Amino acid sequence: MKLRDETAAPDHHDEKTPWVERETLVEATPEEVWEALTDEDRLEEWMAPDVELDPVEGGQIVVRDGDDERSGTVETWEEGERFAFTWSRPGEGESFVEFTIEALPGGSRVTVVETPTYSATTNTAAGSTALAGGWGSRLAGLRHALRFALVA
Repeated sequence: MKLRDETAAPDHHDEKTPWVERETLVEATPEEVWEALTDEDRLEEWMAPDVELDPVEGGQIVVRDGDDERSGTVETWEEGERFAFTWSRPGEGESFVEFTIEALPGGSRVTVVETPTYSATTNTAAGSTALAGGWGSRLAGLRHALRFALVA
């Protein structure tokens, strides 16, 4: 886990807020990655079995995996480049999740950063652990979904 530099995104963080950043390289175009990040059916291939997404800024996102449910609001929608939302489980603190896509020769870099939007002083060790878990395996699922995507 890293400590976020306050200058990186001052609207959502303070200098002591724990954050998680993961990235992966995929053999897919930014357009293919964008579809996998923003299409409900494609999200269900790698993020969770049940995803609802209203793909506009201010739209809702709901992610369900068994009894685990997170819901939130789309904050940023920059077609093909950046997708960000806030989400939380019922009764837990909210976090800000941001995906960015960078075109590379032969593929794309996908980066996800998740940061609690609450003060670091209210953060617990359990919350930090929960924040750190999950994105590595989700990005592995994204790589798999992009690698084995059906060609229309």
